[in-house]
Amino acid sequence: MTGAVTGAVAYFGTYDPDHPRNAVLLAGLRERGVTVHEFRAPLPALDAAAMATGAGAARVAGGVLAAHARLAAQHRRRLAADAVIVGYPGHLVVPFARVVAGVRRARLVFDPLVSLGDTFSADRGLVAERSALGGALAVADRVAFGCADLVLADTGEQAVFYGSRFGVPRERLAVVPVGALPEPQATGAARPLSAGEPLVVFQYGKWSPLHGADTVLAAAARLRDRPVRFVLAGEGQLSATLRAEAARLALENVEWVGMQSPAQLRARTLAADVCLGAFGTSAKARRVVPTKVHEALACGRPVVTGDSAAARELLQDGVDALLVSPGDGRALAATVERLLDERLRGALGVAALALYWRALTPAAVAGRLLAALEQRP
Repeated sequence: MTGAVTGAVAYFGTYDPDHPRNAVLLAGLRERGVTVHEFRAPLPALDAAAMATGAGAARVAGGVLAAHARLAAQHRRRLAADAVIVGYPGHLVVPFARVVAGVRRARLVFDPLVSLGDTFSADRGLVAERSALGGALAVADRVAFGCADLVLADTGEQAVFYGSRFGVPRERLAVVPVGALPEPQATGAARPLSAGEPLVVFQYGKWSPLHGADTVLAAAARLRDRPVRFVLAGEGQLSATLRAEAARLALENVEWVGMQSPAQLRARTLAADVCLGAFGTSAKARRVVPTKVHEALACGRPVVTGDSAAARELLQDGVDALLVSPGDGRALAATVERLLDERLRGALGVAALALYWRALTPAAVAGRLLAALEQRP
């Protein structure tokens, strides 16, 4: 294996180039002058619930076999690379990437973002841990984490989990935050609200339990008589349940806008008065800072998210975000009501944008990865 990264990497696997995690790293590496060769073979487009079924798992398995063939064909070209980076999602091609890295005398970097077993079993509850599929996910995790020379974690709490769950030594772990692409229109300024104009509070997600959208609906119920409008975007595991709960509570202050493109989500984030993170109570929810928080910081928007050790690695409560107890609709409602104060929104927005430019730009995020490669020959 080579030493420090000197100029080129192979970004490899079944990754989604539009996922913020990959988009930020790809942009940041190139901004720092690294030549990035992309080798990609996408998997079938399925949501988590579909993948947890027998038919969905079979489709994924077939897609993985086809991806290996396509990646092998792409890698017949000779090129120099100091590292092979398996982007997200990529767990199922890490063993093949190990072979590729060995042939190229390069280090293998795995960016898992999540554990498959933890996500499908503990967090989403879609797969029984002791089932055949649960066992297969556990094996896939352990093999993937064990193959890499360097494993990336988006928070220190997640790094601790990877170390304890999969036996990854600390020297093979690097904390690299998700970050976000820059927003040229962001200023951090608060939008003045005219008399009676509602405060727009925005949350989006694939509506797994991690997001805690039920807590958001509970807060909306408490604020039904206040000038506050909640906008929820996305579709996913709990969509039907959440819509039914909103109907049961007769929440006229909640607007559902369904699936949105990344550009639409960015526009809605920028236009919102307040952006919400995650309020789930699972162990995974306490270990991560969701992508939507990074996006809101890049847009200079006031952020409210669940209080956790992971959140406090990045955010200062009352300075660049407001943190509330996960799962507590009463606390969330009280915090959102505080943000009717334009001065508070402005102060949080400016501080959020400053945090973004200080630590979460593509160049800053890629710098953390390159520094880790420098320190771990």
